[in-house]
Amino acid sequence: MKKKNFPVTNIGTISLMMIFIVLCMVTFAALSLSSAAGDARFGQKMSEHMTDYYTASNQAEELLALADAVFAEAYQTAADADDYYARISQTLSDTMDIQLEESSLYASYQVDINDTQALFVEISVLPPSQIKEDETGSFYQIRTWQVIHTKTWEGDNTLNLM
Repeated sequence: MKKKNFPVTNIGTISLMMIFIVLCMVTFAALSLSSAAGDARFGQKMSEHMTDYYTASNQAEELLALADAVFAEAYQTAADADDYYARISQTLSDTMDIQLEESSLYASYQVDINDTQALFVEISVLPPSQIKEDETGSFYQIRTWQVIHTKTWEGDNTLNLM
């Protein structure tokens, strides 16, 4: 009897399936690793951005506390609404932009978050008559507290073909 010899190059379906499964697992592992690295970079950038934002927010709160002390002093010592607004304008003109519009005083300032963003704060100073009526102890209302862009975005649409 003659034995059948199988060629050495004959690979069974099980072997082909195992090679395919191993290649799939390696591909999915590489994709998972790439995705995890991207998520880690994004998380780090978000952490830095949030730290910068809250640092700027704390500085804005400190300026607001300074303004609140100025408002309280002006409220105690001013004779009338015009004197009240004049004292506030004189004291805060170095640190804030002061605007008087139709018997309303607005103060605004911005604190840099990073080189492209800033925190913009605008408050409306309440008139002395409204402070007496409300009895809340607040001398202002916050009109705006938002992140603004300080530089324009310039996209790079060029293609280097050579």
